[in-house]
Amino acid sequence: MDLILASKKADKTMMEVEGVGGYYGWSNSQFPLLSQKKLAAGLLLLQPHGFSQPYYSVSSKIGYVCEGECIVGLISPEDSKEEVIKLQKGDALPLTLKTVSWWYNDGDSEFKIIFLGEYDDEYTPGEYCGFCLAGFIGTLNGFSNEFIAKSFHMTKTESEKLIKDQSRTNLLIKINEGTKMPHPCNKVKHKVVFNLDSAKPCVEVKNGGVLSAVTCRNLPLLGDVGLSANRVVLESGALFGPIFTADLSVQLSYVTKGSGRVQIVGPLRKVVLDTKVEEGGLFFVPKFFPFVVEADEGGMEFFSVITSSKQVYGELSGGKKSIWEAISPSVLEASLNMTPDLTDYFKSKIAKGAVIAPPSTI
Repeated sequence: MDLILASKKADKTMMEVEGVGGYYGWSNSQFPLLSQKKLAAGLLLLQPHGFSQPYYSVSSKIGYVCEGECIVGLISPEDSKEEVIKLQKGDALPLTLKTVSWWYNDGDSEFKIIFLGEYDDEYTPGEYCGFCLAGFIGTLNGFSNEFIAKSFHMTKTESEKLIKDQSRTNLLIKINEGTKMPHPCNKVKHKVVFNLDSAKPCVEVKNGGVLSAVTCRNLPLLGDVGLSANRVVLESGALFGPIFTADLSVQLSYVTKGSGRVQIVGPLRKVVLDTKVEEGGLFFVPKFFPFVVEADEGGMEFFSVITSSKQVYGELSGGKKSIWEAISPSVLEASLNMTPDLTDYFKSKIAKGAVIAPPSTI
């Protein structure tokens, strides 16, 4: 199996406006597996007062806020009601392919969010294809003046002015200071957002790290999106795994901080990936393939999206959920060709472990 599973930082600039922000992605030439597996990744950066105009995409995805704060407007075509929320670092926001959204950085520092997910169509394989509603590349700028005038009950002169105004703006623009933007509603946020940074960890190991997850169990909206996500924080030298997705799902991960080493093993013990990953890097884990992540001296954090709303893992590491722990001693003894004493020792070590292991003291 010949797979290119890892890449460096995003290498494709989808749009960039000086002093406002940019949208970046991974090209098919660098990461062809994205299009092969119908996955997509995108990175949005907004400077203070930067504004991304309303658009909708043909992809289902989860956005994770790496830095800063942002006000987001969400409109569902089903009820045409705008919901406005405030995002902060650590927030995970699922977005269905039908949702129209706009983004405004109302803070005083850069806003950075990574989008990971999958798409159903093939407009731009491996990339998030969006339909902008306004601006030079917006849909209004594509229709004729005659149709715009009739649709919005305007005169020809009014429609011509509307179209002319659109041709002067980009998808990303800067909002003038003092402009009154919609106020976010905290009552809505808990229904559509889950903060992975502050959530109670699923796994927490002293001197090792933490694993936090969001699935349809703690955010029902993910049942509609068909995705789930997790965040892993590893301290210096700590290890995550080996672990594998125990259903038909695959995993796409983005390194949000630090660096480390990723190793993925395929059928017949073939190592399909053994590489160093750094902040801003992307790596892919095929279904059923066990993988391990080891943090470098400075530690490592990564955010992952799994193409299943329930997130089922098989653990080959230590801990109560380990598959090795569940196997009968006699089966272990025969399978691993161990003596009874060594089998008992192995089982005792497994019981004390977890999917995250602190640095070895040996």
